[in-house]
Amino acid sequence: MKRISKSIGALLLLAGPFIWAQTRLPYLENKTLTYAQIIETYQALDEIYTNAQLLEVGTTDSGRPLHLFLIQNQPFFGEQTLAQLRGDKLVTLVNNGIHPGESCGIDASILWAQSMLEKGVPENQLIAIIPVYNVGGALNRGAYSRANQNGPQEHGFRGNAQNLDLNRDFVKAEALNTKSFFALFQALQPHIFVDTHTSNGANYQYTMTLISTQRDKLAAPLAKLLSEDLEPFLYQKMADKKWEMTPYVNVFGRPPNWGMQAFLETPRYASGYTALFNTLGFITETHMLKPYPDRVKSTLAFLETLTEYSSQQGEKIKQARAKAFALDATKKSFATQWVVDSTQKQMLDFKGYAYRYAQSPLGDYRVLRYDTTQPRTFPVDYYPNYKAKDSARVPKYFVLPQAYRQVVERLQYQNIEMERLPKDTVMEVLSTYCLEADFSTSPYEGKHPVKNLITEQKVQQRLFLKGDFLISTQQENIRFLMAVLAPTAVDSYLRWNFFDIIFQQKEHFSAYVFEETARALVAKDAALKKALEEWKAAHPQKATNTYAVLQFIYQHSPYYEQEHRRYPVVQIF
Repeated sequence: MKRISKSIGALLLLAGPFIWAQTRLPYLENKTLTYAQIIETYQALDEIYTNAQLLEVGTTDSGRPLHLFLIQNQPFFGEQTLAQLRGDKLVTLVNNGIHPGESCGIDASILWAQSMLEKGVPENQLIAIIPVYNVGGALNRGAYSRANQNGPQEHGFRGNAQNLDLNRDFVKAEALNTKSFFALFQALQPHIFVDTHTSNGANYQYTMTLISTQRDKLAAPLAKLLSEDLEPFLYQKMADKKWEMTPYVNVFGRPPNWGMQAFLETPRYASGYTALFNTLGFITETHMLKPYPDRVKSTLAFLETLTEYSSQQGEKIKQARAKAFALDATKKSFATQWVVDSTQKQMLDFKGYAYRYAQSPLGDYRVLRYDTTQPRTFPVDYYPNYKAKDSARVPKYFVLPQAYRQVVERLQYQNIEMERLPKDTVMEVLSTYCLEADFSTSPYEGKHPVKNLITEQKVQQRLFLKGDFLISTQQENIRFLMAVLAPTAVDSYLRWNFFDIIFQQKEHFSAYVFEETARALVAKDAALKKALEEWKAAHPQKATNTYAVLQFIYQHSPYYEQEHRRYPVVQIF
């Protein structure tokens, strides 16, 4: 029997959970629950309802467990795995508190859960709620870290216990929180994912803005369902409930009526990661300047509206996801980088405010000022689509050397099937060389990601060792595999510094020794001699530099180490 706080337990039992939530939750007084109160509340619901269950599903960087709250329309009996609980149900996963200062989803999810438990949970559905994902950030509570936000009075901090932004960690997975999320996500395999946030950047009339999974990254069956059916339903129903939405206002430091484009959530973000597994994702972004009670209520309205749709169209969602996986199995290539498609434009009737630029008394500059007493509707150019900037062919196999254990581990978390070579084997493979690669000059989430990457590929005979991993692409989670192992992909493991060691040359030459060797190489290799002359003609200033000339010859000779700048993961076609 779980222990329940006497004060919370008494209120729940005497008043009834949904009535208690409506009258007692601190959000009505511009406050949010503490981490301890959140978990106590879910523990109480677990005690009261047989069709509710609070689980510990892993650990976090704070040392505290990651909790998962499950609801279904039937009682939970006995010990069952998450996969067993999933069965053939439609699964919706809601993630709260990835940025604990953006707490409206934390409070709204409690209201949502209590309402469903009191009124009835949709049949053949499993509702999964992460009460607080960033536990360390929730425990780091204060009143000032959200300088631009209108409440709540106290709130959590954006960074986790490692000071990582967990919504940038879904590929590199440095946090224990992320690895715990991987495990529960792969077990649940949700059809729908919601990540609750509060937005920043401009002022306008809407309380709720929405990021949907970028439609152009989805398989066609899901993209069609999302854009032609689900999104119109959500926008219309939310308007009917007096919580009219607009697409996420992806502008900063300027008025929205200058135009805006959809947000592109690459795999580093929560919904970018979940999209790799054909899960429909939504990021709710309530507006930071609206009253906190309204932000909570609009998030609750969205969760209820989404449940209305899934209750009516559950089979359609499941069928679209199944078709998406079937289509993925036939694809010959996948997009790895995207750019906004400026040829596809929509006109939004955007509800904003009159604005002006005023002189600041703090310095010699002008600042943007919105006048909330003068609501305005502006025609806004909106660009919802992205097109592929780059793509990668799907090989028959990837080969991953076992030495890169951190990569192996992250693939295993995604249920990627891998076969170990039974013996040392020479294979003909396609190798990738990094001709140019710049690194971020300042750290980004603890890393210095690779950018401006230029590569070339060569067919080679290469030796792989017993125990290295042969990875077939004929498997369900091919989208994830391509997103992290295709070297030029926007969030590949190469870009996220898991293979940085290849950029450091291990062997070198001494000019006074190598001079004679270099002369001999040029004398007997006409192609090398021609290449050297062309290089000197193109770089006359380097032709007078001893080391530069010898370096060119060295790099085009058998003495130059093959591993330098060679991506360790190879492809077999």
